[in-house]
Amino acid sequence: MLVRWIIYCYLLLHTQALFAQTLAFCYEDKELAPSYMGKGLEVPPINPGASIEALQAVEENIRGLTIIFVRQPWQRCLHDIKRNKVDAVIASYVESRQEFMIFPSSESGQLDITLALNKLGRCLVGSKEFVSQLDANEGTFNIAIPRGYSSADRIADPRFTKVDTLSQKDAFDLVSKEVVDGTFGLCMINGEQVSAYPYADVLHAKYPPFDMSYGFLAFSKNFYKNNKELAKQVWGVLASFPFAEVYMRYLEENDKKVPQESDPQSAASSQ
Repeated sequence: MLVRWIIYCYLLLHTQALFAQTLAFCYEDKELAPSYMGKGLEVPPINPGASIEALQAVEENIRGLTIIFVRQPWQRCLHDIKRNKVDAVIASYVESRQEFMIFPSSESGQLDITLALNKLGRCLVGSKEFVSQLDANEGTFNIAIPRGYSSADRIADPRFTKVDTLSQKDAFDLVSKEVVDGTFGLCMINGEQVSAYPYADVLHAKYPPFDMSYGFLAFSKNFYKNNKELAKQVWGVLASFPFAEVYMRYLEENDKKVPQESDPQSAASSQ
C-alpha cells in the first residue's frame, strides 16, 4: 500500500511538472492607460490594465502556465527579448522585429491578424456638420494633429490643412471650441464601433476608420522554439478575450480619458 502511494505521488508530481511552464512578460514601467495602469515595478492588484487582464485570463485558462510580469522601460524590454531574457511583449508588427520576435502567422507565412490581441481603428472626428461634409465630399478643413502620432501619416486628403498640437487632449479641446474642424480618435476596437474619445456626447466619427493598427503578443525566438504549441494556445485564448468590453470599461471609469501612446509605432495599447 505504501509503495503504491509513493508511486502515485511520483506520477502526480511528474505529471504536474510536465504541464508547468513559466512565461516572462515584459511591459512598460510607466502608465499607458488603459492598457497598463500604475507605474513602477509592481502590477496593481486591482485594475492593472486591459492588456494585463487579458494575460491574467490566459494564465487562468491554460493549465500549468504561470506568467511572470516584468515592468521596465520599453527599450529595456526590447533589449531583453532580443537576448531571450524575457519571453514575450505586446507589440505592433514591424518587419525588422521579425529578427528577434515571433508574431502569429498563417500556414502561408503571412501575418495572422485574426490572432491580434487588439485591432484598433481611428476615425476622423468632429461635429455632425463636419462628418456630413466629408460624406458629401465637400469643403476644406483644418485638422488638429498631435505631434508624434503615426496615424497622421495616413491622412493625405488635399482638403485637409494639418494643425500641430502638443497632445490629443489639446486637439479635442480645439475641436470642441470650434477653432479647428476635426481631429482623429479611437472609433473601433476589435470590430466594434466605439466612441473612445473626449466630448463623445457632441462629437461624431466618420466611418470607416482611416487607419487600423494591431497589437500582438510576440514571443522571443527561444521561447517559441521550445514551446510552439503553448504559444499557439496562448494566441488562441487572447484572440477570444473580450478586449473591447474591458478597454471601454477602463475608459468609462476614467471619464473617457484619451488612450496614451508611447511612440510613433504604437497602437493605443501596443508599441
